[in-house]
Amino acid sequence: MPVSPYWQIRQVVTIDGSRYVDRCNLFGGRGSLKVWSAFDCLVSWIAEHRHGIQKHNYVDDDFGFARLGDVEWYAPYERYFPSPQARLLRLWDELGVPHEPQKQLHGLTLPIIGFQVDPNAMTVTLPPEGRTRLLLAIDEFCELTPGNRRRSLAAFQAFAGYANWAFNVYPLLKPSLSNVYEKMGGKSNRRAGIYVNAAIGRDLLWLRRHILSATGVHFLTANAWAPADLDPRALGDEFALTDASGYGLGIYFPWLRLGLHCTLPDRAPADTIFFFEALAVCAVLHHVRAWQSAGRFVKRLAILCDNSNTVAIFNSLRASPVYNAILTSAVNVMLDAPMDIRVQHIAGELNTVADALSRGKLALARSLVPGITLLPLTPLPDVLGARI
Repeated sequence: MPVSPYWQIRQVVTIDGSRYVDRCNLFGGRGSLKVWSAFDCLVSWIAEHRHGIQKHNYVDDDFGFARLGDVEWYAPYERYFPSPQARLLRLWDELGVPHEPQKQLHGLTLPIIGFQVDPNAMTVTLPPEGRTRLLLAIDEFCELTPGNRRRSLAAFQAFAGYANWAFNVYPLLKPSLSNVYEKMGGKSNRRAGIYVNAAIGRDLLWLRRHILSATGVHFLTANAWAPADLDPRALGDEFALTDASGYGLGIYFPWLRLGLHCTLPDRAPADTIFFFEALAVCAVLHHVRAWQSAGRFVKRLAILCDNSNTVAIFNSLRASPVYNAILTSAVNVMLDAPMDIRVQHIAGELNTVADALSRGKLALARSLVPGITLLPLTPLPDVLGARI
């Protein structure tokens, strides 16, 4: 795409002492991406609204679906293509959009922005070579020597961007960058060295370990659902309410009429505002996972909590390092079980039973729920000091 002469002067490059002007739009900045996006969105609008071609696009990657056997002959390439793809190629010819035969892919699986998409198995995964490159990037970032334990801010930013791209396939592994972001915070000199500490090494080792065993995103098990969608009669569904006070932790399973309680652990980090609220949510996952030994496998778990900060870190899977051990412990359970969770907010005045349990008011809890079973809650060692 040609750009204004006033912008072309910014795209002068020197090769072997000679000056060259690139007169076309170059990727590499926000402005160039906006120019391309405006053009590509117009082409996509024409394809969908004027020619009835249903497709998706991401930057310069267009893709879609067709039934097996639904093909049309595309004369310029002398081959058959899925019908939507052949019609899109003809539209590009009409509009003068250049394209190359080696980039027009189709099949039962398809590479899209570096991921392998299988519409029949409903999965998105990293191909073996992509996973190998990601693991190599982790190893290279963590390859330190006694005299070289620093990486530039630019290297930190590049690695974080690469990892975030991979999180499209491994969304639960976002906590692995908590200490990376903490080190990058407030810095602007891209050449300045940043110390790679032991916490970053542990987080990235955790990331590497899970990438080796992860299978990618399964669309059929990644459907949107809310606590209201759970069925109390289904063994694969469960929900709990949690609370924490200055005295202890409380967990309440209404469908089971089961309450768990304990006093505050004495090994928690200092200067944490909602650490115990988040710890209670994490404890629910560990307790439910333990039911597997009795033959019950919960697949969908909803947890209601009256602390908005706790809800936020579990929904974003991003927290400051002091809370990050809670998130990594929770993710370990979700991947091992496997289990899909939703953490939502509940007003404090509606969370009476969990509140009573957290304050050690067991008689009050029994009066609120006659026949409730009360059991002691065991704190989580991997969150309270032991390495994960």
